[in-house]
Amino acid sequence: MNEIITNLWLGSYPAIEDVPHLLRTGIRSILTVDMVPLPETEFKYFECKFIELRDEPSQDVLDILEEALDFIEQSLRNGSVLIHCTMGMSRSATVTIAYVMRKFRVSYDNALDLVMKKRIIYPNIGFVNQLKMFEVMKWKVDKDSPVYHQYAAIRKFKGPGSAYNLKPGSNSSPTNQTYQPAIFKCRKCRRRLFTSSNLVGHCRPEPSATEAIANAIQSDEVEVNTVLIKGVTLNDSLTPCTLNELFTDPLEWTRSYTHEVEGKAANAFWYSDLVNGEPCTCGTWVTPAFHFNRNHLDRVEFHSKQPIPEPPPPSTVDPSQADTNLAGDS
Repeated sequence: MNEIITNLWLGSYPAIEDVPHLLRTGIRSILTVDMVPLPETEFKYFECKFIELRDEPSQDVLDILEEALDFIEQSLRNGSVLIHCTMGMSRSATVTIAYVMRKFRVSYDNALDLVMKKRIIYPNIGFVNQLKMFEVMKWKVDKDSPVYHQYAAIRKFKGPGSAYNLKPGSNSSPTNQTYQPAIFKCRKCRRRLFTSSNLVGHCRPEPSATEAIANAIQSDEVEVNTVLIKGVTLNDSLTPCTLNELFTDPLEWTRSYTHEVEGKAANAFWYSDLVNGEPCTCGTWVTPAFHFNRNHLDRVEFHSKQPIPEPPPPSTVDPSQADTNLAGDS
C-alpha cells in the first residue's frame, strides 16, 4: 500500500496478517470498494465500510461516490484511512482520485498525476469518464446538472452499459445555462411534447475547430464527429450556442414507438443514433441528439409557481404527429 497524501493510503485487499502493520501505520479506518467485504472478526480493530462495486466500465461510480467521500472525510478526523479493492488499481484508485480532486479543487488529469507519483494505477475507461463528469460538476455529484441529466438519461434508455463512454466535453453543456419555464407543443396536433427542463444546452466550438471540421468533411480518412468533439472543451469561457436549435434528453413517451413507427418521429436506427449524436448548425456535436424542428413547434411560457406538467403518457401521444429530426435524418 502507498500513502497518497498525508494519512490517505491506497492499496490492494489486505490479508489478515497485515493487521499489525496497518495498526502501526496509524490506520484506523478501511474503505473496501470491492465485491467482498473484509472479515469482521479479523478486522474488528478498524472502522470498516464496504461499498460493492465491480471493476467494469458500465458500473455507476457516481452513484456511490458521495457516500465514499463522506466516509473518507469523517475517517481522516480520527487517523489514517486505507482505501482498497482487489488490486488497488481501478476501483479504489477511482475513489482516491475523486477525493484528491475535491480536496485540492484540481482536474482529473492533475489528480491522476499526483496519485501516479505514489502508486501505479489504471482506472477503467468508464470510471475515467465519470471522474471527468465529476470535474465538470465542480467536484460534487450534482444530479441537477445538464451533464448528469444526460448521463442518467442514456443509462435509463440504453441500459447501464451504454453511458460509460459518454464524454462530458462532447455536449459541452453550460452548467450556468438556464431556460425560461415553458411547454413545447406540436403545432399540428397540439400535443405537449416536452418542457424546457428537457432541453440540452451546448457551447459553440472553439475557433480552432472550424478548420479541422472543414478538413474532415473533405477527407474520407477522418470521422467528422471525432473532429467536432475535439473542437469542444471543458473551458468555462466557451460561448453558449444561441442558434435556437432544440435538442432534448431522451423522452419517455418515445420509448414504445421507436421500433414501431416509421417516419421522422421514430425509426429503426433511433437507439444507436441517439448516442452517436448529431451536429448543431454551430458546429458542435451534441449527444444525445433528439433534435426537434422548431418550425413545427409552439413554445408556451409557463408562469405559474406550480411545477411544469409533464407530457402525457405514451398511450395518449402519437409521435408520428410530431416533426423531429434524429441523427442521420435530413
